Amino acid sequence: VILSSVLVFIVGTAIKTNRYMQSVADFLAANRSAGRYLLCIASGIAGLGAISVVAKFEMFYEAGFTATWWMMIVTPIGLLLALSGWVTYRYRETRVMTLAQFFEVRYSKSFRIFAGIILWVSGIVNFGIFPAVGARFFIYFCGLPPSFTVLGLVIPMFPAVMLFLLSLSLLLVFIGGQIAVMITDFFQGMLTNVVFIIILVALFYVFDWSTICETLKMAPENASRIHPFRTDQVSGFNIWYFIIQAFVMVYGFRAWQGSQAYNFSARTAHEAKMAGILGEWRGLVMILLLMLLPIGAYVVMHNPDYAGIQANVTEALGRIENDAIRTQMTVPLALAEALPVGIVGLLAAVMLAAFVSTHDTYLHSWGAIFVQDVILPFRKKPFTPRQHLWLLRISILFVAVFIFVWSLLFRQTEYILMFFALTGAIWLGGAGAVIIGGLYWKRGSTAGAWAALSTGAVVGIAGIILQQVWAPHLYPWMAENARWLLDGLARVLEGIADLVWGINWKVEPDRFP
Repeated sequence: VILSSVLVFIVGTAIKTNRYMQSVADFLAANRSAGRYLLCIASGIAGLGAISVVAKFEMFYEAGFTATWWMMIVTPIGLLLALSGWVTYRYRETRVMTLAQFFEVRYSKSFRIFAGIILWVSGIVNFGIFPAVGARFFIYFCGLPPSFTVLGLVIPMFPAVMLFLLSLSLLLVFIGGQIAVMITDFFQGMLTNVVFIIILVALFYVFDWSTICETLKMAPENASRIHPFRTDQVSGFNIWYFIIQAFVMVYGFRAWQGSQAYNFSARTAHEAKMAGILGEWRGLVMILLLMLLPIGAYVVMHNPDYAGIQANVTEALGRIENDAIRTQMTVPLALAEALPVGIVGLLAAVMLAAFVSTHDTYLHSWGAIFVQDVILPFRKKPFTPRQHLWLLRISILFVAVFIFVWSLLFRQTEYILMFFALTGAIWLGGAGAVIIGGLYWKRGSTAGAWAALSTGAVVGIAGIILQQVWAPHLYPWMAENARWLLDGLARVLEGIADLVWGINWKVEPDRFP
């Protein structure tokens, strides 16, 4: 009932906004009409996403309160960037509709096309696992069967759920472009804020604080969930992860374009800046719930008082063959068993809103980037507004088909946040230098921009390829034919890990170090 009500409201709101979508500018940037409060709420939920929630579940389940401690050290950096208008202010003053359009103005037309292609490829590959993670959450959290039968035909649940959720997101984008996306995201964001408060209060009734503390103390000494300086054996999420995040926050600020339309939808540059400031405070409250839910799941899975629930969750996890997916679904399965029925429904509604808001935003962004920055520069005669709008819709549809197929075929081997880092590096590796140099340094040259973006793309693509071929092909081949190289790599990487606190690189057969 809760999920159905949310669905009806979202679609009804989108249909109401259709009459305001009259031009290409409306479709792409809501005719630059958004105020700070609308942008703050709408862009906040667009950046949350079902996959982001599951990714945070993974992080806090592994690192506990220590992740929050390190995040609080990093948080002031984001606030300072927002207060100063770093990148945002000058970027908005250019009045371009996409980032690559700025590159043409600042560098050259050929670099704009190259940057648009690199950004688009990085973006849709990064976007590729979003439907898979979201669909699996609903399947395991809601206890859906692995398949169902229609007219005698057995249909697997996983692609069916993905198809339904993607179709809903596509519908919102097609109805009204950025106007529909922004308005529906705003209402979904308001719903999420209210439900988060309800769930937060319920958590303190379900889990006793003293039980949480005692359970977290049971963690291994060098993988503490409480002491931030005893986390050198925490898998993936120790101090070095957050140091890198702090650097990327400054270097790559506003470089990622998954929600690029929000960067251009503000009425003025000042409204965009104020929306960013308000969003930083909103994020501080949201992270509290995203921390407590996985910590509650950790308590359920490690405290003897919850032995019955542990058995049920362990049995369900045992049916999942992929290690990465098993890790992703640990928290959703534990919460589904531990939380009251009404709270489970509310959390499912929030995740539905988070899924739709992120997917409609990202579909719109990556579809628009391909048209604006890859196709239009080759077009000598401009499209009519009608042709332009239909081309945008076709491009968005292609992105949806791509991520559906990618989600079906791609083998996940890493934490979600690590996958984000790998795929994002294709673009972000060089984009920060290009953007900051273009906005703040008069001597930034076109040759330097080409060199920076090319190097970042090559390194990023190499990282993804190595991750995919390491376990099935590269490691077995090296173990049999180039043992000396494998042993040398192990000595170098593990030697560095022994010397530097917090680094736990290991050369293992199942994962590239």
